[in-house]
Amino acid sequence: MSDKWKTSISSSGEDSVVRGVPREEIMDMDFADAIWLILKGEKPSEQESKIFNTILSSSIDHGVGTPSTVSARTVQSGGNDMNTSVAGGILALGDKHGGAIEDCMEVLQDEDYSPEEIVDVFIESGDKIPGLGHKVYEDVDPRAEKIFEKAEKLGISGKYVERMKSISQEFAEEKVPLVINVDGAISAVMSDLGWPSELGKGFFIIARTPGLVAHVHEEMENEDFRREDGEYTGE
Repeated sequence: MSDKWKTSISSSGEDSVVRGVPREEIMDMDFADAIWLILKGEKPSEQESKIFNTILSSSIDHGVGTPSTVSARTVQSGGNDMNTSVAGGILALGDKHGGAIEDCMEVLQDEDYSPEEIVDVFIESGDKIPGLGHKVYEDVDPRAEKIFEKAEKLGISGKYVERMKSISQEFAEEKVPLVINVDGAISAVMSDLGWPSELGKGFFIIARTPGLVAHVHEEMENEDFRREDGEYTGE
C-alpha cells in the first residue's frame, strides 16, 4: 500500500482548514483573497487584494475569437458536457495564448541580464519578447495601463515594473515600438509582489475559466453543431 498523500494546502473534515485558516473563515473571504491564500499560504494585504482582483478581472474574457474560447465552444458544439468543453478550452492555452505571463516573469526575474541585453538576445534570435505587442492594441493596451496605474496608486509598483518598461523602451529604440500588453503588466506586478514565474500560466487559467464557462453555456443554446467551411489550397 502506498504512503498517504501529504499536503500543507488543506485538510478535510469537521475542523478542516485551508493553509491553516478555518473553513468558516475562508467562506467569509473575497474569492480573490481566498485564491491568493491557497496559492501563497498567507492572506493578502489590502493593497495586494485590490491589485490581485484587478489582475484576475482583466483576463476574465477577451472575445469569442481566442484559441481557448473557440476550442471550448467547438468541443461543446460536438455534443460534449460543460467540464469536457471547458477542459478543451484550457488545453488550448499555450505559449502563444495564455503562456506569455510565465515566460515574461522568467525574463524579468532573470536579473543576470540588463534590459538592453535582453532586447539584444531576442532580436538576435528572432523570437518575440513576451509581454510586448498585441494583435488588437497598437498604441496602448488599456488593461495593462489600468494595472500599472493601480499598482502605482497602491504603492506596489517596483523594480520589475520599471524593468518591463525599460525593455519596452529599449526595443522601441532598437527595433519598433510595441505596446506592453496585459501579460507584460501582470508579469511585472506579480513579480514585484514576489510570485514565482511557474505560477504565471496558473493565474491566467484561474482568470479565464469563468469566461470559458460562460461561452460554453451560451454555445449550449445552439441545437446544431458548428461546421465551418475552409478553403482547400492543395493541387
